[in-house]
Amino acid sequence: MTIIKNTSGFSGVITINDGENIVIDAEGRLAVPSFYDMHVHLENALTLKYTGENESGTLTEAVEKWAKVRDTLSKEDIKVIMKKAIIVELYNGVTHIRTHADTCSKNLNSVKAALEVKEEMRKYVDLQVVAFPEQGVFNCNPEEFIRAIQISDIIGGKPDGEDSEDLGKEQLRLIAEYSLKTGKPIDVHIDQGDELTRFTEYLLSLKQTHVALSHLTALHSASNEYSNRILGLIKKKNASVISSPLTTVYLNARYDSYPKRRGVTRIREMLKRGINVCLGHDDFQNPFFPLGFGDIIQALYLGILLEQIDPVDEVISLITVNSEREFSYATKPSTDDLVILDAKSIREQLSTLASRFMVIRNNKVIAKTNKSGEVILDGNKFNPYSLI
Repeated sequence: MTIIKNTSGFSGVITINDGENIVIDAEGRLAVPSFYDMHVHLENALTLKYTGENESGTLTEAVEKWAKVRDTLSKEDIKVIMKKAIIVELYNGVTHIRTHADTCSKNLNSVKAALEVKEEMRKYVDLQVVAFPEQGVFNCNPEEFIRAIQISDIIGGKPDGEDSEDLGKEQLRLIAEYSLKTGKPIDVHIDQGDELTRFTEYLLSLKQTHVALSHLTALHSASNEYSNRILGLIKKKNASVISSPLTTVYLNARYDSYPKRRGVTRIREMLKRGINVCLGHDDFQNPFFPLGFGDIIQALYLGILLEQIDPVDEVISLITVNSEREFSYATKPSTDDLVILDAKSIREQLSTLASRFMVIRNNKVIAKTNKSGEVILDGNKFNPYSLI
């Protein structure tokens, strides 16, 4: 049995039935519920070496580059990519993931791969699969999209991916209809550009099951009067909002000079109104976002800065309890997983962005590390982390 003592944020000692005989002194490190990544595309993580750089930095070019590579990949190729991405996320303390699987992929390979990985990695991660039409429903194969809906956990959408506003609305009517037929919740990429489309209010006007609105970056371009009305409607419909600051800040405002829009939705205002807001990493090391390491703490850090959110010690809820609430609309997550931070507070974690000290899933340690460092001045050694 491994015994972990002296954690903060957790009453008593943590015991792990692993056949070992070890006592670990956490030295006051903070233990918190494990993290959620509520919006990610596992299938194209770590694919920048195949797609090449996104020279314009736009969403349009990113989609084009990914689509060219996507259809050269077999289902097994996609599974390998997804499993690598999951391992990286586990290292960073994420044990619950919602992935958007591309229904425009050849033979629905992305969706099928995601569903197989969900079962094969079940011991290590709770994975939800969203049927997501990257290039739009009607630009691909509507029948295939409907088939993907039937085998996935959640119905996705991307009205901005259609060729006209009318087709975008037709897509929203379709996903609302199938949400009622199947009883499945909706998680749709919506108003994810710089300019408003009013797709959000149209979707919320339709009769459907629970809705999660991903991105909503266009609200940073909206007037306060209009935003106030939309936020009121979101609250009334009990919809969740999922923001992915890392990717949207990279992709948005590419046609702006200055002043330049930030490319992230109004997280702070939503939290003040009691709207359930969650975060996603969205992309890492692909043409949509060329950086990143699957660390949801980095998304949280950027969201706090861009939206000037205080107090920082409370915002961990965006990747824990708020995300658990949204996740539970589709499938029930494991609630016993823990992350021991290599920090004694959320503020310290956000200051150092240190790797996680330990990740515990189903009473087993599945990831661990330990920050260390040394500065040597005139023969005197200092650990910089100890100074904060």
